[in-house]
Amino acid sequence: MTTTLVRLAFAGIRSRLLATTLTILLAGAAAATIVLVLEVRATGSDPWQRTFDAAHGAHVLANVPTREAAEALRGLDGVTESADPVPEATLDLRTGGGREPLRVAGLSGPPAVNHPIATAGSADPRDGVVLERSLARVLGLDVGDRLVLDGPGGRSTLVVVGTAIVPNQGRYPRSNPGFAWVGLGTLDRLQPDQGTWRWDEALRVDDPATAGAVADSVVRGAPPGTVSAETWREQRDLALQEAAPLQLVLSMYTGVLLVVVFVVVGILVGARVLEQNREIGLLKAVGLTPRQVTSVFVIESAGLGVVATGLGYVVGSATAPLVAGAMAETMVDGPVSAADPVHLLVAGGPVLMVLVASTWAAARRRTRMSVLNALSSGQPMPPRRSTLVGLVRLLPLGISLDVGVRAFLARRGRLLLLTAAISLTGAAGVFALSMQTALDDRPAGEPSDVPVELPALVYALDAVLLLIALTSLVAVALLSVRERLRELGVLKAVGLTPRQVAASLVSPFGVLAGVAGVVSVPLGLVLYAAVYAVSGGEGRPAVAPWSWLLLVPVVTVALVVIATSVPARVATRSPAAAALRME
Repeated sequence: MTTTLVRLAFAGIRSRLLATTLTILLAGAAAATIVLVLEVRATGSDPWQRTFDAAHGAHVLANVPTREAAEALRGLDGVTESADPVPEATLDLRTGGGREPLRVAGLSGPPAVNHPIATAGSADPRDGVVLERSLARVLGLDVGDRLVLDGPGGRSTLVVVGTAIVPNQGRYPRSNPGFAWVGLGTLDRLQPDQGTWRWDEALRVDDPATAGAVADSVVRGAPPGTVSAETWREQRDLALQEAAPLQLVLSMYTGVLLVVVFVVVGILVGARVLEQNREIGLLKAVGLTPRQVTSVFVIESAGLGVVATGLGYVVGSATAPLVAGAMAETMVDGPVSAADPVHLLVAGGPVLMVLVASTWAAARRRTRMSVLNALSSGQPMPPRRSTLVGLVRLLPLGISLDVGVRAFLARRGRLLLLTAAISLTGAAGVFALSMQTALDDRPAGEPSDVPVELPALVYALDAVLLLIALTSLVAVALLSVRERLRELGVLKAVGLTPRQVAASLVSPFGVLAGVAGVVSVPLGLVLYAAVYAVSGGEGRPAVAPWSWLLLVPVVTVALVVIATSVPARVATRSPAAAALRME
């Protein structure tokens, strides 16, 4: 029986190419975003490890108030190697916009553990300064440029002799203040009070898994706030924190896409069930139960979901290194694909669940219809009259709009689902506008801690979502044309012009788009506020100007009308005599 159900599920799939392609596109996009959520952080793990190895990184990096305390840490259990203590102080970096605090380490030579890795010029500061690479990029400084440092000992103009990275320093300005290295004599001149110096002690242990225990022994017994210890895992988390905002936004879009998948697949399956009413009756007449008939539709959706998940996994794995490009600033290499087969399974789970749930919900009611009812007609029984249809009749609508809206209201379930899909698409646009407003609202000269890849990612996802929504509208409009072909022939026969017939098809979609466009504005602002709060934003977030937000419903209506006008033209070209012969 299972083999029979599978054959029935995929029988005639070539005749459903548009619905099949749209289902794969939708589910594949959702699977790709899930894979991106999982992969975007993993793409930096290997490059960070190579950076850690190249710097001979510290399994535990301690920061203590005195040199003696730093040297005492070398005798801790499990420590196998250490560097000479490195002093550091916080100085003022003079920039065009004022002053910025800068952590400055004083080197008398390259440290044996956790030494800076030169990315340009030299990592040995001597009488100049070596800047952490992301700090140099934000300041716009290259090797040979000069900068001014202020300290209690006076002001000093230093030449940038190089840029470097270390595995324990995150990207500036997300990790603020920035970091730089100078010669020990330069640090002593700028901050002569050595009692204010802090000392870094880089420790390597025999078993990296015990780094946490060693770090605990470093801070044990010390007065609160005087000693800190950072393990190699915490250093890695700091370097990979660039993935956090990307994962948050991707998670939001994943939720939106999964809802759109549920909505569109439900519409497509519902229309297919409607068209195959007689076939369903025949299947039940030969002995199939309603559950088995529903399984036919579920199996097809699940099969398409498996294909879509595979495609989404390939796209997501290939795209993840590009999305996580900001991590490259603090590592020796850029992010690399970390394609993990487990992520394929994780992405497939929610996608298949949504497809199966949507298909089951759309097919369940129709498959319970009696055999006699199903065999009597290719269409279901006329829908019951509703209060909403009665109210529409009271409005002074033109004949085209009146006919179109009343026909559209007869499919109340489809109406609600389509409204949800359009509203979510518009809400994603509102989110993007508000995000861009927040980025533009920063004070002049203040560096942004938002990766440049984040806005590009949001716009790309909006474009994909818009393409999917417009394609879905074309598919739904074609379904409406096919379902109403006989009715359209009647309208032509009683004297309606081709333009009026097309208007009866397009106008209800336009009305629906207007309602959905209005709903999308507050919905998008809620999504934006939620993401802002989860990301740790403080205060009231900047939102898009109302002049922009008021354009969202207008643009929504325009795009929907354009998308549905093509199927409407197809309907007007059908001869009235041929349409009237249709069942």
